[in-house]
Amino acid sequence: MEFLDFLEKAPTAFHAVKELSDVLDSFGFNKLQEGEKWNLKKGEKYYITRNNSSLLAFVVPNEIKDLSYNIVAAHTDSPTFKIKPNYTINRNRYNELNTEIYGGPILNTWMDRPLNIAGRVIVRANDHTLKTMLVSFDKPMCIIPNCSIHYYRELNSGVKLNPQIDLLPIFSDNNVEEKDLLDLVADKLNIKRESIVSHDLYLALLDRGTLGGANDEFIMAPQIDNLECSYATIRALTMSNFTDSSINIAVLFDNEEIGSNTRQGAASTMLADTLNRISKSFGLNEEEHLIALANSFIISADNAQGYHPNYPGKYDPTNACYMNSGVVIKNAARGSYTTDAMSQAYFVELCKKSNSKYQLNTNRSDISGGSTLGAISLSNVSIHSVDIGLPQIAMHSALETAGTFDYDELIKVLKEFYNTHLSITEDGFLNYK
Repeated sequence: MEFLDFLEKAPTAFHAVKELSDVLDSFGFNKLQEGEKWNLKKGEKYYITRNNSSLLAFVVPNEIKDLSYNIVAAHTDSPTFKIKPNYTINRNRYNELNTEIYGGPILNTWMDRPLNIAGRVIVRANDHTLKTMLVSFDKPMCIIPNCSIHYYRELNSGVKLNPQIDLLPIFSDNNVEEKDLLDLVADKLNIKRESIVSHDLYLALLDRGTLGGANDEFIMAPQIDNLECSYATIRALTMSNFTDSSINIAVLFDNEEIGSNTRQGAASTMLADTLNRISKSFGLNEEEHLIALANSFIISADNAQGYHPNYPGKYDPTNACYMNSGVVIKNAARGSYTTDAMSQAYFVELCKKSNSKYQLNTNRSDISGGSTLGAISLSNVSIHSVDIGLPQIAMHSALETAGTFDYDELIKVLKEFYNTHLSITEDGFLNYK
């Protein structure tokens, strides 16, 4: 499965963006720099990256009249543990890594697993240049071991884990040989240790996923939330045709799991700035740009809470969603999702046109779910939007489970969306072709 092949190479958001950039390169997309002037041309394909962890790609039609934007948004980050700047803790003969929680992982799922270390380092190339280098050891580098049940008889009764005490990974046995993490990073990258200025390093599951179940109907893998939607979005964009007037956009933000309030997150002006630059590149004035936005549409694609048969009381009695039953349209009266009747109707029509399975979902009224990219993005860009995703269980576990067959349903409907031109009136008419 191509998605699992991608996951194998994407232990962090940095690696995911690198792999997706390679995909775009292979399909003839031209990389732009945000810090340089753009010379955009009709009939061409472009992309930018920001912080090496977010990405925005777009396809310009051959003709531009009644311009609008077809946008799909997803995110590249997943819950994990980040290694602190001063990372060494000596406990008797053992070296442990000082880490902090990133996002909201299910903590105990990270225990007793061989863990990789991956991320990026910033390297001093010369007296005036800093450059980014990605690193992944792709081998067991550390482990967060449980306490023996013989010493902790209450372990199976539920134990609250202290991140600063119980969840520090063991990195080395100094009685064998004391090792420093950045020394090993330098060796791995074939650079001098003193050239490393700073780092963003994370723990990552070494097990990168497999198909399972009686019929291979389940994807069992890390970081399904939300690399599944991210990869599907880029694949759909590369498989779509040029439309008449609509500019197709895929934007993959970083840092959704920690609130999106970074320059590469959904709360930044990254999307708004890029849309403005595109419109200006093709001669639109301010009013024409606002007209284009008014006729545009965002699909916020972030995975959904699938029904877990061991916890039936956690789901709405008539609005649960199920793995291998299609794309989920997410609704929430409190506005945590952007879906309304109009945007839902348009997405349903896209599903029907593309022969894609879909299902409707809300949370139980006494359980508030999370929020996602759509509502955050709209704080900077006011565009019609729907929140969708693919159903999965054990969301935010170190290893999650999703339906094998849902991935293709998402690809189909996103391709249909990218091949459609939309115009909207406030009277409630969405005209699409």
